Amino acid sequence: PVGGGGEPRACALYRHRVRSYRFVFTPKWLAFHALTWLILIPGFIVAGQWQRSLWHDRDVSQGVVLRALAAQPAPLDSADAAGHFVTQPQQWTMLSATGRYDTAHQVMVRNRSQNGEPGWYVVTPLVLSDGSAVLVNQGWVAESQTGGPTEHPAFPPVPSGTVTVTGSLQPDETTGDTRIKDDTAQLPSDEIALISKVDVASKVPYPLRDGALQLTSSTPANSSPDAASPIPNPAYDNTMYIAYMIQWWVFALVMPVTWFLLIRREADDLARAAQEAQDAREAEAKAARARAASESGGAEPVEQGGEALGGEKLEGLPDAVRG
Repeated sequence: PVGGGGEPRACALYRHRVRSYRFVFTPKWLAFHALTWLILIPGFIVAGQWQRSLWHDRDVSQGVVLRALAAQPAPLDSADAAGHFVTQPQQWTMLSATGRYDTAHQVMVRNRSQNGEPGWYVVTPLVLSDGSAVLVNQGWVAESQTGGPTEHPAFPPVPSGTVTVTGSLQPDETTGDTRIKDDTAQLPSDEIALISKVDVASKVPYPLRDGALQLTSSTPANSSPDAASPIPNPAYDNTMYIAYMIQWWVFALVMPVTWFLLIRREADDLARAAQEAQDAREAEAKAARARAASESGGAEPVEQGGEALGGEKLEGLPDAVRG
């Protein structure tokens, strides 16, 4: 089929489509271009890079912790000698110490959860050969064993006699680090709010080393079925950061394709509308020509003897005409 003036319709459609791309220079579409190329795509790239940085930073810090936990335990005096202040970078350093548990002065730490269940930590002083002691966090006891958060359970058993313990060094807890109010002064004498030398020093008759050991193992082992549950070492999952990083960068890749497809769709819509308008004009012109031809080409029928000469009746005509 041809368009007006004998132009093939495909050529006419192409011509309309080329003209229709002029809309990309209108203010609305210029704003869309700026939004796409100056804001969204750079923003997606930056957001992906930000998630990558978070992943990298956490991976580095987590690697420090995991390497510390995997190291061979060092003697207690090498990192927590008498009078030493345990710093935050020393956290998770694996240490070993030998002494005797002082069960007469052990304490419960309230408001400690494990796997989402509330409970208590059990802290027992380990008296060393020099007469000082280091606090040892034995592990966790469920609140359900007592029926309430204000009444601590019975102290679980610990090995008697000389024991060698291995654990990760933990700095003294603070309200700023834990967001737990230090109300030890209002608690019973065998309870504390924070695991710190400050909260326990007044309860024991010997000097305390700074910080505490979070128990990993002991010799002899605590084989009692009623022993406190070990506190698990940190476990890390950076999947979230990796997924967000990939997501933002996929958005950055998809956005140019979306930008192109939206322009193409708008161009097609405009071309289709233009072609439909042209087809409507051609149809109207054709109908007008048909009406004009009908009105000018149909002559009035010739009559003779009062009857039309349409070929229906030939009676009354001369024989020559009839023949």
